[in-house]
Amino acid sequence: MELIERYLQAVKFWLPKKQQDDIIAELSEDLRAQLEEREAELARHLTEPEIEDLLRRRGSPARVALGYLPQRSLIGPVLFPIYIFVLKIVTLVSFLLPLAVGLIAGMISRAAGHMPGTGWTPPFAALIKSDWNSWLGGMATVTLVFAIIERMSAKEKLFANWNPRKLPPLRSAHTIPRFNSIFAISGLACLLIFWVLEMAPPLALRLGNFHIVMTPEWTFVFWAVLTLSSSTFVLEIINLLRPWWTMQRAGARLILDLGGFAVFCWSMQAHFVARAFWPGATTDKTAFVAAALNVWLARVFPWAAAVKFIVVLFDVRRLLRVRNRDMQTGWNPARNPL
Repeated sequence: MELIERYLQAVKFWLPKKQQDDIIAELSEDLRAQLEEREAELARHLTEPEIEDLLRRRGSPARVALGYLPQRSLIGPVLFPIYIFVLKIVTLVSFLLPLAVGLIAGMISRAAGHMPGTGWTPPFAALIKSDWNSWLGGMATVTLVFAIIERMSAKEKLFANWNPRKLPPLRSAHTIPRFNSIFAISGLACLLIFWVLEMAPPLALRLGNFHIVMTPEWTFVFWAVLTLSSSTFVLEIINLLRPWWTMQRAGARLILDLGGFAVFCWSMQAHFVARAFWPGATTDKTAFVAAALNVWLARVFPWAAAVKFIVVLFDVRRLLRVRNRDMQTGWNPARNPL
């Protein structure tokens, strides 16, 4: 029966997230009905090669999933899920990763004193423009290639020869995808480098000729964010090395996010902007702009706090699921097959 579970998992990969559960439930019921019918005919359980043959006649996971998707024109239903998957890879490789590397290199260069004193706006805009052009070129190339394949008979060969034995192994519902941990570690590393090099107190932001000076209360926020982010960074490394949730780690994530939520709520109401000025500005204008920035932050607070609250709710839900798993199944991380 493991082969069927692996097959269902492979089909689920190509389905839209909102429809995955319903479609997989329907497909699972259909497959098991076929299996029971065949076993009733033979008056015995099917062997693994016979189950493999049943799945082979059902069709490759990608083709079965495509039957549940709406029709498209430029890229047809047979290739569309693969096309979207490739676009995600292109976006990661040609835009997100170069952007992260460029930001880290820029922060190191500025810390070393090699960046001209023009602020972040010109180099950051140039970096975005370069990555944007590269990303658009990659997206256009991928679209052209898939459009050509769509109109060739060769696309049928992509799904003709597949082997159920080569389906990916079953993943535990309690494991943490390593890609998620790697992505989180990369993001947190960028944040920590930026935070230490650019946001350390006393803080004075510069956007071209526009300057913002923060109040002394910023020191508390700086160290609080640095502590919470560093702790989360360590937690993500542990998750990468031991990729499954435990009560301790789920609880630690909840505590860290609660701490971040508390710091965020306090900081949005603290009126951090002490001064905002630019060349030729009068005292009245600078005071008005500083007050306006503080008011804007206060108005954004309810919406941003709602987002942070949702994150905390997900942490609570994860903690309850891990607890229920341990109580109902006796799941033991020491016996995890990974």
